[in-house]
Amino acid sequence: MKRPMEAIARNLKTMREGRNLSLDQLSELTAVSKSMLRQIETGQSNPTIATIWKIVNGLKVSFTALLAPPRTEAKVRSFTSSPPLTAGGEHYRIHPMVPFDPQQSFETYYLEFDPGPTFDGQPHGENVYEYIFVLQGVLQVLVDGEKHTVNADEFLKFRAGGPHQYTSVGDETARAIMQISYQ
Repeated sequence: MKRPMEAIARNLKTMREGRNLSLDQLSELTAVSKSMLRQIETGQSNPTIATIWKIVNGLKVSFTALLAPPRTEAKVRSFTSSPPLTAGGEHYRIHPMVPFDPQQSFETYYLEFDPGPTFDGQPHGENVYEYIFVLQGVLQVLVDGEKHTVNADEFLKFRAGGPHQYTSVGDETARAIMQISYQ
C-alpha cells in the first residue's frame, strides 16, 4: 500500500506545481482542505477514495493519472539494444532508439550503412523533417535531386516530403543518428 501513496503524493505535487497552483488554489478547485492536501503531498496522509475523486475531478484528470507510477526519466541504453530492421541484403541496418509516441513529435534511430549500396528513403509527409547526424564515415544523401555529403561530426536537416536516398561513400561503414520530426 505504500507505493500508491508515494505515487499520489508525487503526482499531486507535480500536477499542482505544473499548473502554478498554490495549495489554497488547489483547495478551492477540489473542495479538499489545504491541510489535507499538504499532508497528501508530503506522504503524511492516506487519502480516501472519495478524497482522491475530489482531487481528480477538481484537476480534471483521470483517476489513474494520480495513481500512475513515475515514468523512468533516466535510463542508459545501447544504440543497438533493439533488433535492427534491415534492407539491401542487410547492408543497411536501422535500430529504433526512441520510438514514436503521441506525447512527443519525433522518433530517433541509429543507422549503419555499409559502403556502396544505396538505400531509398520513402516520403514521410509535407511537414516532416529528417535530421541525419553522422558519427562515423561519410554519407551522401540525395534530396530533391541534390546530393549532400555529410561527414563525421556533421548533420543534415531536410524536409522529408519527397523521396530521398542514402549512400555510404568511402571505405568504412557510416554510422549515424536519424531523428524524424513531425511538425
